[in-house]
Amino acid sequence: MARARPTSPRCPSCNAPFALTEGQALYTCGYCNASIDTRGATAPRPSYEAPTVDSGGIPVGVIQLGAIGAVVALFFVGVAVFLISAPDSPSSGGPLPVGGTAPSPVVAPPPVVAQKSKFQWDSTGLPLLVDLNGDGTDDIVGRIRRLVPNTGGMDIRSKAAAFDGKSLELLWELELQGELAELYSTVHFAHQGGRVVVSTPDAVLLLEPATGKQLGKVALSDKPKRLCVPEGDAESVWVEVADERNLLLNTATTAARPVIEPPPSCGVPKWNSREDCFITTARKSPVPCLNPRGVPAVPGFRAEHVYKWQGLDVVMGSRNPGSRMPMTAVFEPGAKAPLWVEGVGDMDPKNVKESVVDTLSFSEDALFMVYGLKQGGEQLVRRDLRTGRVGWDVPVPNSTSGSGTSAFKHHGGRVFVPHWVWLDIFDAKTGNLVGTLGAW
Repeated sequence: MARARPTSPRCPSCNAPFALTEGQALYTCGYCNASIDTRGATAPRPSYEAPTVDSGGIPVGVIQLGAIGAVVALFFVGVAVFLISAPDSPSSGGPLPVGGTAPSPVVAPPPVVAQKSKFQWDSTGLPLLVDLNGDGTDDIVGRIRRLVPNTGGMDIRSKAAAFDGKSLELLWELELQGELAELYSTVHFAHQGGRVVVSTPDAVLLLEPATGKQLGKVALSDKPKRLCVPEGDAESVWVEVADERNLLLNTATTAARPVIEPPPSCGVPKWNSREDCFITTARKSPVPCLNPRGVPAVPGFRAEHVYKWQGLDVVMGSRNPGSRMPMTAVFEPGAKAPLWVEGVGDMDPKNVKESVVDTLSFSEDALFMVYGLKQGGEQLVRRDLRTGRVGWDVPVPNSTSGSGTSAFKHHGGRVFVPHWVWLDIFDAKTGNLVGTLGAW
């Protein structure tokens, strides 16, 4: 009987035979480099064991990593070849980029918040001050400019805008149609019959106060010169037009009828060169400005302009003789001596620009004046009407840049000073700056 041939052990991975050596439990397959442990389930499980190295050979782990890397490399080469040879995508109009990775998602930029974007205040007119939202504080309505980028640089957009009187935040804005040069002299504001009335170069618009929504429009025959709310009238606005085809506009019905002559309270006295101040000075204040005829002589003071206010004669002038330092004197009618006479500013006269102040405003008991400094910039000062006592004297912010203040107004315990691209708002009692609308 023939003896049975011994069976050689085989690799559990590739089934290749390998020879046993007495006393050795760990082997490496000579075909697939697999590690073989002849102890089976009884073999210990070390946390780490360095790979077995054949004499003069390469570590098994390195060989395994090399094999895996080769497979991965072949995979990506195949993908690249496929993408290069694939036909152009009909949606892209050209070959896909090598690599085949999906494009990064496009993240839209955050929306521009109009309330926080920069704008410039138009200082050619005084603001309309009226409570638009019923919170008990008068809000601010006026014309602003926004710079809008275009392909060739910047466009200037002119808009009517309203700002909250408490927070100074934007309430609404409405773009105005017309040539920029025409808008400077034709945009006027009024409030009547629960409507905000705005004039443009060729029309008058009626707006909802709280939202700025356009509720009506009336065409004009020519450029508007001014708007006036007649005294004792709750619905009408008189529109003075350059060609004298003036209108009386009903804000409730949007009906307009020709009214050539202005209502009595809207009439403007004709300028009289003998009685009135020079016309450019007279237009700076709603208080009539007269020539200083009959003003009593005051040593060291030369009178230039006289304003009639609260039963007093407020006289603006300069020092005489000497340098032309601006001064103020206040008289009671018929009195030979002034209640007081002082330099305009509460500072060393050597620092004050030589001039005669013609930019001023009044409250019931105070006189507010803007005057210039030799070093540049402007000051806003408050003086008591009857005593001349200085309440405060503060700088106008940014007044060293651009044009100076041509007109300002006191209203509701605040002083509103427009100049260049800003509207500065001051507390009338303390002189503290409440805030500024506009930016350069």
